[in-house]
Parts: sequence; C-alpha cells; structure tokens
Amino acid sequence: MWGCECLKKAIIARLIALTAAAIAVCGLISSVIFALRTQDQTEEWLARLTTSAAERYQTGDNANDISKMSGGLRVTVIAPGGAVLSDSEADAAQMENHADREEVKNAKEGSVYIDMRRSGTLGKNFMYASVKTQDGIVVRLSYSYAGLVPNIAAQLPAVLAAAAVALVLSLFLAGRFARDVTGPLEHVAQSLSADPCEPLGSYPSRYPEIGKTLQGIHRLLKQGADSRKSLLAEREKVEVILSGMAEGFILLDSEKKILLCNQSAKGFFGLQNDANAHGMTTLLRDARLLAAVDNAVQGGQSSTVEIKPKSGLVLRVSVSPAPAGDEPGATVMLVDITAERKLEKQKADFFSNASHELKTPITSILGFSELLNQGAVEGEAEKKEVLRRIEKEAGRMSGLINDILMISNLESKAEPTEYAAFDFSEVIKEVAASISPIKEGAPVAIDLQLEPVTMLANVRQLRELCANLIENAVKYNKPGGSVTVSLNAEGKTAVLTVRDTGVGIPEKYQQRVFERFFRVDSGRDKRAGGTGLGLSIVKHIVGLYDGEISLESKLGEGTKIEIRLPAAGT
Repeated sequence: MWGCECLKKAIIARLIALTAAAIAVCGLISSVIFALRTQDQTEEWLARLTTSAAERYQTGDNANDISKMSGGLRVTVIAPGGAVLSDSEADAAQMENHADREEVKNAKEGSVYIDMRRSGTLGKNFMYASVKTQDGIVVRLSYSYAGLVPNIAAQLPAVLAAAAVALVLSLFLAGRFARDVTGPLEHVAQSLSADPCEPLGSYPSRYPEIGKTLQGIHRLLKQGADSRKSLLAEREKVEVILSGMAEGFILLDSEKKILLCNQSAKGFFGLQNDANAHGMTTLLRDARLLAAVDNAVQGGQSSTVEIKPKSGLVLRVSVSPAPAGDEPGATVMLVDITAERKLEKQKADFFSNASHELKTPITSILGFSELLNQGAVEGEAEKKEVLRRIEKEAGRMSGLINDILMISNLESKAEPTEYAAFDFSEVIKEVAASISPIKEGAPVAIDLQLEPVTMLANVRQLRELCANLIENAVKYNKPGGSVTVSLNAEGKTAVLTVRDTGVGIPEKYQQRVFERFFRVDSGRDKRAGGTGLGLSIVKHIVGLYDGEISLESKLGEGTKIEIRLPAAGT
C-alpha cells in the first residue's frame, strides 16, 4: 500500500512537474521571441527615422527641429572628428568628444548602424542609430530602450497567470490518472505479500493491459530469478579465474568495445573499475595492436605483437578471434615481458662491455708477443719489462674473467650455497691483511674497528664482498690517506662500514657505481687496475642475502659504504 501511495504521488508530481516545465519553456520561448521581435521592430523603426533625420539635416534643419519631427527622440549631430555640433537634450559645448563611440566609428553613408549601450551623458540605456551624410557629418538618434531582459521580464505576470491555471488543471487530471494506474497495483502488492507464487489473476481497471502485464511479469521474474542465480554462480567462477591470472585478459565485441577486463589488464593500462565503458581505441592508440584487433574481428586471424603502453612496461599481446554472442569479437591476452626484455638487454650490454674490456689486455699481450717473436726487444732489461707488462695484462684479464664468472654465478645462483657459521670479523681481518695498503709509493692506513658478529653465510661470498670494498677504498684513496673498516651488530643485523679519505664520487654518478663496467673516470680506474665489476659484485652478494647497501660520498673528501646483512639466528 505504501509503495502504491508513493507511486501515486510520484505520478502526480511528475505530471505536474512536466506541465510546469512545459509551461516554463513555452513561456520563456514565447517571451524571448516576442522580445526579439519587438527589438527588431524597434531597430527598423529607429533606422527609418535616422535616415529621414539625416535627409532633414542636409536640408538645413537643426537638431531640435529634427527631434520634434522624430517624436521627441534625442538627436545628436557629430562632426567628422568626433566633436558634438549640436544635441537636442544637452549642451553640445560641454559634451565630450564622441569619436570613440561605436555608433560614430561604424557610421557609414547610406547605411544605418545600430548600437545599444548606456549613455555616459544621461546615465540611461539607449538604442543608438547613426548614419553619415555626404559631407562626413554623423547624425545620431537615441531611443531610450531598457533591453532584451527587461522586456522579457515584463511579460512574466501573464506567463505566471497562465501557469497557475494550467497547474490546477493538471493537478486534477494527474490525480485521476494516478488512481487508475495504481489501483490495480495495490491489489497486486497485497497478493504478492500473501503468496508470491500464487497466480495474480485479473483485476478491474480502466487499463486491462496492466493486470495482464503484471501477471506475465511475475512469472518471468520467477524464471529470471532462477536463471540469474545460476548465471551469477558461473560469473563468480569466471571472475575468480580471471582475477587470479597474472596475465591480462580482455574480451571485445564487434565494435571493439570491452565486454570483460580482468584486474591485471586494468593494471597494465591504468584503468579504473569502469573499464568496460571504454573501447580499445580510447585505451591505446598503438597502431599495431589496433590492426591486430581489426584482423581478429573482421578477418578471423590471430596475431601477436609487442607494445609499450607506458614507460618501463613491455607487453606481449596475443589477439585471437572469438565470437561475442551472435557477433564476431576478439580476445586479447597480455603478458608482461618487461623483465625478460630487460634481462636480454642486460645480457647484450654485458657481453658488449665484457668484449670491450677483454679486448684491451688481449691486444696488449698480442702486441708484446709480436715484439718478442720478431726480435724487436734485444736487451735483457727490456725483455723483462715486456714480460712484466704481459704478465700484468694477463693478470688483469684473469681478474676480469674471474669477476665475470662471479657475477654470472651470482645471477644464475649456480654457485652452491654452502652456508656455515663463522665470525665475520675474522674474515675481515684476513682480507685486510692480504691487501697491499700502498698508494703511489705512500702507505694507506687501514684501521679496523671490529666487533665479533656471527654470520650464517657462504664464507667465500662475504670474503669477496669485503675484498672488493677494501681494495676500492685503497685504490681510490689519496697517498697517505686512511681506510676505516667497522663492524658491529644492531639487534639481529650485522652492519659493515667501509670509510675512506679518497677522491670521492661526484653526486651524479653515485647511483650508477653499482652498475657493471661503470667507471667514474675510465682512464684513472684502468690505471688503478679496476675491472668495473667490484661494486656490482658487492651489490649482487648483498641482494643474495636480502641485505641493504647505502653510499655516501663527497668529492675530494672520501666515500662511505654501509652494508647491512642478517646475522646468524635471524
């Protein structure tokens, strides 16, 4: 009953609202048309008077005479320079120059110009009409004209009166119509509340279609509820499968509109939950993907393309034809291959850099060998020097190969993870003792500030980590500088810090020093014997233990590298 009362009120309210809106629109349109028509007629009338006034002025009439002839309208005569020669309602001598007035600037001979604005002299709204005589004099007529909006407002009382009569009549008719419509619905509501499955039967109504329609709707609703329950269960299964996929999935209809889109696909394209409201052309303007979709929808052909929907993301997209109901459609499968492409690029860069780095020592060794074979080196001292340089280049090449193998093992995790418990401070002492602390003939002091910290790790890997850090601190130090190596435990974390007083690293390179083969100063690093892989090895080892690495450096003052690794028992 309450629902039918609400419906009745809604019908009455909407019919009245519709009537009111129709009256308002019709009244407004009529008022605007009437006001516009009135304005056009006024402009035509004023134009005729202005043309006549110009003719009378040329025959010798003054402004006052022309004003009387024009029904008392204000008449102004303006010289070619803008000076006011005479005015029927104001002292021309006290009036300002009118050269900047629109009606004066645009006045033409034989053509009346109309302008509407507020008069600066009289402080009222006027419709101005001006025309230029043969001798360049401008004759202007001014008609007090309130404007379009006031003319429309003047018709408001008549419109409101008509609206009131129409609303009273519509209220009566709407109430009668609402009772005829909602009466049968009230009976239906009572029957459904008693037994929803009971046939509704026929109910008296001025509109018999209502009763029959509601009865058919009831049967259809019951069938629909059963079907909907089944469809929802199937849909939930599909959604669970699609939401659990790492790959993106999109189902398109024949017009390339999205029918289905899982969370992964939304993430790839940065879509919100209303992705189904979009078409593929609005999501992505990649010509290859759109062509693949067209081939699948229109030609029934499958294809695969690679796209970059946003920076740092590469997708392999497989598009296949799939019917969407009775019409052709397509499925779009998206696989994130960013890591794969990045790995391929890293491998390519690695081999390129490794080849470049190996080329120099090999070239040197070949050159020195040719000198020896050709007998170009005669003295024993010179031969020893050549052999020493061959040995140095071979050692450099051996070190580079060892570093490359180390990185390769760390990345592929091919090296066996033989973990053992040991005192990390003892490993650091052994490494420090094995490094020659000499820089250009001057000693570099290595200060060890170590606390015993037990680690459960691969001893060889942590020895390699320490060796690279301490060797770098010595190599890139200043003659007579110092290196401070500290180790302490913070809870269950081992904190290793290596600080030097060396040349430092420019700020713009500090994030790149952990890249493979990167050198801040290539010439200086090669002279120091570096391979460009030391800090990259350090970073890989730290990552292997889920540790953290940080770097602080000031140019000319030194560098500090801090390593945080899980200690034994964590």
